Amino acid sequence: MIAAGCSGAAAPRSGPAVEPVGAVEPQTSTTPAALRADPDGAFVAVAAGFWHTCAIRADGAIECWGVNESGALDAPEGEFTALTAGDSHSCAIRADGAIECWGSDLLGRLEAPAGRFVAVSAGGEQTCARRDDGDVECWGGSELLTPPGGHFSAVAAGGGHACVLRDGGTVQCWGDNDAGQSEAPSGRFTDLAAGADHTCAVRADGPIQCWGSDFLGKAQPPDGRFTMVAAGIDHTCAVRADGTAQCWGSNAHGAATAPEGRFQTLSTGADHTCGLRADGSIQCWGRRFGAGADPPGGQFEALSAGGSHTCGLRADGSIQCWGSDLVGQMEAPAGRFEALATGNYFACGLSSEDAYVVCWGFDRFGVLDPPPGPFAAVTAGVGHACALGADGTVQCWGSNSHGQTDAPGGVFTAVSAGSSHTCGILTAGEVDCWGNPKVSPPGSFIAVAAGDRRTCGLQDSGIVTCWGADSHGRLGVPEGEYVAVSSEVHSCGLLTGGQVACWGWTEATPDGTFTAVEAGGGYACGLRPDATVECWGKLRAPPEGVTHTG
Repeated sequence: MIAAGCSGAAAPRSGPAVEPVGAVEPQTSTTPAALRADPDGAFVAVAAGFWHTCAIRADGAIECWGVNESGALDAPEGEFTALTAGDSHSCAIRADGAIECWGSDLLGRLEAPAGRFVAVSAGGEQTCARRDDGDVECWGGSELLTPPGGHFSAVAAGGGHACVLRDGGTVQCWGDNDAGQSEAPSGRFTDLAAGADHTCAVRADGPIQCWGSDFLGKAQPPDGRFTMVAAGIDHTCAVRADGTAQCWGSNAHGAATAPEGRFQTLSTGADHTCGLRADGSIQCWGRRFGAGADPPGGQFEALSAGGSHTCGLRADGSIQCWGSDLVGQMEAPAGRFEALATGNYFACGLSSEDAYVVCWGFDRFGVLDPPPGPFAAVTAGVGHACALGADGTVQCWGSNSHGQTDAPGGVFTAVSAGSSHTCGILTAGEVDCWGNPKVSPPGSFIAVAAGDRRTCGLQDSGIVTCWGADSHGRLGVPEGEYVAVSSEVHSCGLLTGGQVACWGWTEATPDGTFTAVEAGGGYACGLRPDATVECWGKLRAPPEGVTHTG
C-alpha cells in the first residue's frame, strides 16, 4: 500500500492545477518571485510523508522534520522549486529542472532520470515526474507503472497506481485496480490526487469526485466547490473555493480535523496533514512525529522520556510534558512532585504531599490505577508501572502479559520497568529481572535501566553492561566510566566528565556536558549544566514557522 502520506504541495496558484508537486496531489510547482524574496523565510511548499514532512522555504532551501528513517530528513542543499514526499523517501526539483531524491533507495526510488522536469509525485514505492515538454516518466516500484505515451498537464502517483491529467482535462489511470482506483470517470477535471487505493479529482465546475476504495468514507467528498485535493492512505483533504480546508475519511490521530483559516494548498500523510497558509506559514494536524524531541524553554531538575512524549520536573515541583498528546499523556496534574516516569502512552508522578503515585494518559490495563503508597520511587514501561516502597518492596500494576508485574519478594534499592519486563537491584547489588526477557546477569550494580527487550546496568566501578536482544548493536556499550544510564529502543549513558554516549543507533550526540540523560523512542534528551533541556536523535522537531495541532 502507499506509504503514509504520499502527497506534496507547492506554491500558491490561481486557476487550474497544471503542475503536480505532491505524491498524491498535483498542483502548480513553480514558486512566485514575490514569495521567494520574502526576508522572513516563509514557506512556499509542504509535503507530508509517512513519518516525515518536508517543506521549501522562500529562498528555495528544504527543511525536513519527523523521523529520520533511512535518511528521510537529510535533504540536499541548494535551491528547489517543487517537492514531494513518499513513505521513506522524498524528491525535489532543482532550479535548473533536475530531480534529486533522498531517503530509502528500496526498489530504486532514488534513481531519478536525467533531464528537465516541472513536477514530481512520489507514491508508495514509485515516483513519477512530468518533463518540461509534458511527457511523464516513472521510476522505482512496479513495472505496471509504465506511463502511457503522450503529453500531460499533471501526474499523481498512488500506492500501486498512478494517474495523469490530459491537457483537455480528462483523467487516465494505470496500475493496480483491485478497488477500482484506476477506473477514472469521464469528464473534465482541474486537479487530481492518488491515494493508497483510491483516487480523487476536482471537476472543472468545482465539485470533487472520488473512485476506488471507500474505506472509512475516504472516497465520499462533501458537497461544494474546491480548488485542490490531497489523498493519503485512509483520509482525504481539500481546499474549498473560499480557502478553508476540509477533510474526510479516517480521523486517526486527528488527521482529518482541519483547523480554521485559509490555506493555499494541503498535503496528506497517513496520520497527519499539513497545509500552507496564505502568509507562508505551515499548519499541521494529526499525528506529530518528533514532538517528544521538541522541549519547551526554561529550567528543569529531572527528565523522563517515553515512546512519543517527554516530561520534566521543574524546580517548584510541577511537571511539564511535551510531545504527542493523543490520549492525554501530556496533561500532567497540578501539584508538587518529587519524581516522575513516562510510559508509552501514560506518565506517573510521585506526589510530594503524601508520596503517593499519580498517573495520567491512556488507562489501558488499569495502568492509571496505582496501589496506595507511600513510595520512594516510580518507574513506567510500555503498559505497566512499578513503584519502590520505603521498605524496599516493589509493587507493579498494569499489563502482566509476560509476568512483568509479578514482582518478587526481597528488599530492593532501585527498580526499572521496560517493554515487557522489569528489573530491580537488591540490597546486595544483584539484579533481579522478571517478565520477558527474564535475564539477570551476575555482578553488583548501583543502577539499572530496562528498555525495549534489553536492559543496561551500571556497576559501582563505572562500567555499564547491557543484556537482552542485540539488534543494531544495542548491547555494544562504548568504553568509558559512567555515572548514569538510560535505555529505551536505544541506550545512552552519562560519562564522568559530563559527556553523553549513546549506542544502538547511528545518530550523532551533541558536544558539551550534561548533568542527566534520558533515552526516548528514537530520540534522547539531556539536561545541560544550566538546567535547560536539549534533545537529539532520529526525531527532529518542526522548524520555526510550523505549528501543529492534535
